[in-house]
Amino acid sequence: VKKLLALAESKNRFEAEAAMTKAHELIARHNIEINRHEEKRQFLSIFLGSPALRHPREDYHLANLLQDFYFVTGIWVPAYVIVKQKMGRVLEISGTAQNLKIAEYVHDFIVQFIDAQWLKYNHNKKLNRFRKTDFAVGIVEGFRNKLELSVIKKKTRKDFFALVRKGDPQLEKYFKFRYPHTTSVKKTASRQDARVLNDGKKLGKKLVIARGISERKTGKPPLITGP
Repeated sequence: VKKLLALAESKNRFEAEAAMTKAHELIARHNIEINRHEEKRQFLSIFLGSPALRHPREDYHLANLLQDFYFVTGIWVPAYVIVKQKMGRVLEISGTAQNLKIAEYVHDFIVQFIDAQWLKYNHNKKLNRFRKTDFAVGIVEGFRNKLELSVIKKKTRKDFFALVRKGDPQLEKYFKFRYPHTTSVKKTASRQDARVLNDGKKLGKKLVIARGISERKTGKPPLITGP
């Protein structure tokens, strides 16, 4: 997977796309095979991003993307926001160490991609923060569509997509142990700019996750071990 994501840095768009698609397929097949054999695994938890009093809509879209395609499960948990001196929330994801490393890198990669593309897109436009959210949501959903299409196009197994979405019983058990009682809240956008959203989707469909998952980062919180 690391070698394929390195190839995904290629300036040749088709080569980069093929490498990333193959990397995602290997990640999925690896996890599916482990689930089938019911091998006992250790799960960990880690915080992604920074605690905040309020999180923009794109943060929730990105959290859902990680859960649906990178074999982790997530929950928004209370966390202290030092700058505001108040309690806020932060995203916590759980999974195997390998899957957490990949999910963390994908999260950071997409966040940085959104910020960089927004600077270019908003140059001389003077659009506000709400429009950045529309743009960012578009990028995340465009990338989601790309991943879904790559899975659907697999002809080796017709049930491949269903297996990806099936989930991991051992991970679910670990999550239930940590959080026996959870609540799901669904929010919809009150107003959004369809043009900005679609421009973001176009970029998301071209997004290629490349390289970097083996690089160590500094200043990151340690993994939280499970039971």
